[in-house]
Amino acid sequence: MKKEFLAVAVFLLIAGFCFGQRGNNRGFGTPEENAERTTERLEKELELSTAQKDSVYSYTLEQGKRMQQIFQENQGGDRQQLMGKMRDLREETDKKIHSVLNADQQKAYEKMAEERANRMRNGGGRGDRRGGGNR
Repeated sequence: MKKEFLAVAVFLLIAGFCFGQRGNNRGFGTPEENAERTTERLEKELELSTAQKDSVYSYTLEQGKRMQQIFQENQGGDRQQLMGKMRDLREETDKKIHSVLNADQQKAYEKMAEERANRMRNGGGRGDRRGGGNR
């Protein structure tokens, strides 16, 4: 019984240490990882050209870095103000992405953005569509 308890304790200690090494990004990934993931998803769903893919990556990377900076500057601050800044940044990035898409891609992107907004309004976030985990 003691050996089993010790084995479980060691396992929990190791698991806690491993999760602690992930850093302060709360499992959201780095701006580079997020930009890559978003670009890959849009490339697949909108059939982006190489030039479009490069632009989308650049825009989403910039957004990720700016979001990270906004979070750091507003730790412990007004949550409503923070959410407003994030919404403005998302809208700015959406406009930039929209500008490099053709008419058919724009329609599909608008539909994707509307679905994202509906998920957020319903409290679902990314988990509803992705099965609860990061891709």
